[in-house]
Amino acid sequence: MKRTLLLCLTLSLSNSAFSQNKQASLDPSPEFQEAKAIRRSAAALTESTSQSLIWSEDFSSGIPAGWSQNGTPALALWEYRGPNTIPNDTVGSRGCWAGPLQSGNLGDPILSPTASNGFMIFDSDFLHSNGDRATNGQGTVPAPHVGRLRTDTIDLSGEAGAELTFHTYARRFQSAWLVAISTNGGVTFPDTLEVFPTSEVAVNASTAQNAVYRSNISHIVANEAAVVLEFIFDGNLSNSNGSGRYYWMIDDIELNRPPANQLVFTRATAPGTSSEAPAHDIIYNGGANGYPKYLNLALKQTVPIEFDSNIYNYGSQSQTNVRLEVEVWDANNSLINTLVSPAISSLNPLDTAYYTTLTTTSWTPSVAGDYRLVYKATSDSISSATTTAADTFNLFVGDGYSLDDAVVANYFGTNTGTNGMIAFGVMCSLEQEDTAGDPGFVYLQGVDILLSCLTDSTADIEIAIWDTLDFEFNRGYPPSSSAIYRKAFTLDGSAPCNLTNFSFENAQGEPLKIPTGTYHVVANFFPNAPAGVIRVANSATWNQPSLASVFQNQNGDWFSQFTNSTTFVSPLIRLVTSDPSTISIVEESLADFSVYPNPSTGYGFVEFTEAGSYELSVYTMLGQEVHKKSLNLNANEKYELNLGHLSNGVYLLNISNSNGESKTVQLTIQN
Repeated sequence: MKRTLLLCLTLSLSNSAFSQNKQASLDPSPEFQEAKAIRRSAAALTESTSQSLIWSEDFSSGIPAGWSQNGTPALALWEYRGPNTIPNDTVGSRGCWAGPLQSGNLGDPILSPTASNGFMIFDSDFLHSNGDRATNGQGTVPAPHVGRLRTDTIDLSGEAGAELTFHTYARRFQSAWLVAISTNGGVTFPDTLEVFPTSEVAVNASTAQNAVYRSNISHIVANEAAVVLEFIFDGNLSNSNGSGRYYWMIDDIELNRPPANQLVFTRATAPGTSSEAPAHDIIYNGGANGYPKYLNLALKQTVPIEFDSNIYNYGSQSQTNVRLEVEVWDANNSLINTLVSPAISSLNPLDTAYYTTLTTTSWTPSVAGDYRLVYKATSDSISSATTTAADTFNLFVGDGYSLDDAVVANYFGTNTGTNGMIAFGVMCSLEQEDTAGDPGFVYLQGVDILLSCLTDSTADIEIAIWDTLDFEFNRGYPPSSSAIYRKAFTLDGSAPCNLTNFSFENAQGEPLKIPTGTYHVVANFFPNAPAGVIRVANSATWNQPSLASVFQNQNGDWFSQFTNSTTFVSPLIRLVTSDPSTISIVEESLADFSVYPNPSTGYGFVEFTEAGSYELSVYTMLGQEVHKKSLNLNANEKYELNLGHLSNGVYLLNISNSNGESKTVQLTIQN
């Protein structure tokens, strides 16, 4: 194990690090916050008692005497929110992107234990725009700016160590949140901790409102009599779309004596690897060929799943037989499986055990249901029942197939990123045939898409299915190829704010039938209003391999993800599979008709035995309508069929009458 200085420990769920093979990406633009922050946090169950507290500040009396501020520019200052301030402690950010104006967000305050008696906020978004998008960049202190909030001197002489803990609520555009530490009364600050770096809270992402930051700083402050902490909002960072902005709130700051026995999950770079791995990961199908992580998993497309983590010894005692345990719980709160990794025989204080060892055995879901996956860090001293490192994730198994875990982190769409989006796609690995249907095929009802309330209700969306074989970033799909299926839909007033189904079924209610394979299900955006908006929900709990989710900008180029951002990771578009055992060609009491010749060159006749009004439709085997005609015929009359414009292949010819009776036959065209 490699000894590391852990700069950031969090009790909230960790976002995955980006794929090592991440393709080209764009600088993200500011996003108004439609969705509540979803980085959840849990209370720490450490050995600490009331006697372990060394020093604390809960801002019950405003900014404490002896504290100071230093802004760059000078007016870039932290604000105190209290019961008697304007605004008071019920208000968080007042910025136009993160606060109440024009964004649908209520400017929520931090949810710390003592938030009602006051907290501190650096409201970069408000300083930048004065709360109005029309004056973006024209606020009292527009970004770039830096706000520094400094404590008075803290005496830790005689203390063998200290753990820094505080509650926080923050949202990032282009900024860093730092805690600088001085041991000479604030003359110099040689040590700096980064609070939730972009690998933990990405661009346009938020912490939970009750997130907790913790760091064992014993190696810096032990036995020091003149410790000063400085909380720094660094808004000097920038991309092509600006710098600074959004907010950082803090409350209930404590210095405690570190626990003896405690393990935590942490992001880390394992020896022999080149990139930082997330605190938790989930691996499908052995990770072969960048296999996506489907948190909505179709039962008929299940594959083996493994789990891994990095575990850090946060306590002051060595731990033996450190391992990862992952419990699988069903919707009835029954434990159905426990998966265990190999053990690390000994882990010294401040050392990390890496995912390269801590990978569990595999599990393949066999029954549909809603599952909870509970990651636990254990050792000989810390059992699965007593561990404080226990993080829970969702997995849904049924007829849906998607990357999301039903937790909405944000929305993306036509006004997202440089140049804006015009299309996005998700990979669907449909390699396992529907055995009850034709061999080598799968059956699809359609897709469900969760659309933002800001979506133009008169917009059009086209759903297309492309083979991923020849996809290339920037170029996309080869001009010489074509989608195997396309269907356009016009939205109505019920679509925004809702999970909307876009059906692939044909006129007879039969699902789409496609060969097994790996596809991109692509949604193309066509807003019909001036500056029209189409926005789709996104889940950011897990990162995805680069081909799992892709998007196209207005220049026509295709990309995966955004630089240092989780704005576009797991779009909430769910492929809905169908049961082929219920599918059959419908033949009711419709009077006989005959089609001849069959096969044909596309030219022939349909002869009816009875007079009446009929609807004639021709579909591809994928359910796409390619010909339609209304007929009024006499008994024994022949209709001349002209399908010479169609390519060679097998088609479905359906005829229905005014009584709702119908009949379908296969028609083969051979030129």
